[in-house]
Amino acid sequence: MIRGPLSREEVIKAIERKGGSKIPLVLHKWWGQGLEAKYGEQLKIMASNYPDDIYFALYLQPGEHISSNGNPSYRWGYRDDYSNTEIHSIGEKHVLLPDWSELDMFLNDFPDPDEPGVFDKIEKDLQQGESRYKLGGWWCLFHERMWSIRGMENLMIDYYENMDKLKLIGRRVLEYYKVIIDRFAALGFDGIFTSDDLGHQTGPMMSPAIFEELYLPLYKEFASYVHSKGMHFFLHSCGDNTKLMEYLIEAGLDVFHPIQTGCMNPAATAAAYGNRISFLAGIDVQHLLPEGTVDEVRAGVRELIDALYKPEGGLLLAAGNGIMADTPIENIEAMLYEISTYIPGK
Repeated sequence: MIRGPLSREEVIKAIERKGGSKIPLVLHKWWGQGLEAKYGEQLKIMASNYPDDIYFALYLQPGEHISSNGNPSYRWGYRDDYSNTEIHSIGEKHVLLPDWSELDMFLNDFPDPDEPGVFDKIEKDLQQGESRYKLGGWWCLFHERMWSIRGMENLMIDYYENMDKLKLIGRRVLEYYKVIIDRFAALGFDGIFTSDDLGHQTGPMMSPAIFEELYLPLYKEFASYVHSKGMHFFLHSCGDNTKLMEYLIEAGLDVFHPIQTGCMNPAATAAAYGNRISFLAGIDVQHLLPEGTVDEVRAGVRELIDALYKPEGGLLLAAGNGIMADTPIENIEAMLYEISTYIPGK
């Protein structure tokens, strides 16, 4: 191994901007669809040389319109038959609440956050965390969850015509998440990681005023609850989140991922917010890793670290998203080597 994994205490120092000898790594081995099939054992052997500073675990969250386990009710949908409902314009998922007249039915058929068995794998594998920082999570927080429930086109209209109904759903979703936070806390986890793709390429998906009215109260209560359990709050949000960063900091977000390349400027982001929030900076998986040369990958990684690194901490490193199958394996290794070893000025 190129270096040993960092201790839990060292990771906490970095997150809380209290120093640290190395930059913590998590989700740096985020293998996208088809990558493992393409490289097989070669990828596994290569990746084993690089540390996992944080133990990351996802619980088995509810399915969309079909259950993710043997219990038919363990899904976000409420209808027995979704065959004739609208399909999302993004992806192949069904719109879960196509008609507001069925809101009560939807709310009365919510999945059970105490669903048996959905933490079994985490409990079985927990010893792998050893003395490392433990990060637990799931995908889709508030905007993404609303998006999956109503569909993107419907949601954009709902922000102006059905805000009160969205607030009802938001409160119910928040109460569900609190139980999941409790379950991670009971297992000794140190942080919660979730996702909410709030941005598109040039700005947020909703106006800052909409975010402030609907999502900011939910984010504040969510972050406060995570903190009350002694854990940090990590958020993944693609796109340009610049206009929402002040709200996320006000809400109590501890770590923001990924500062998407081409959407947000790392140096400007660090200058504006780096003394109040920490970054899980994501290496560009869209262009740099699949299209660059090995030397360009090394230079690109160093450039990102140079833009964000501070001796007091506040920087962790990851892939920006799942590493795509068309990425040369030598580029992946170059990225892993640089993020594991490079410290500006050392």
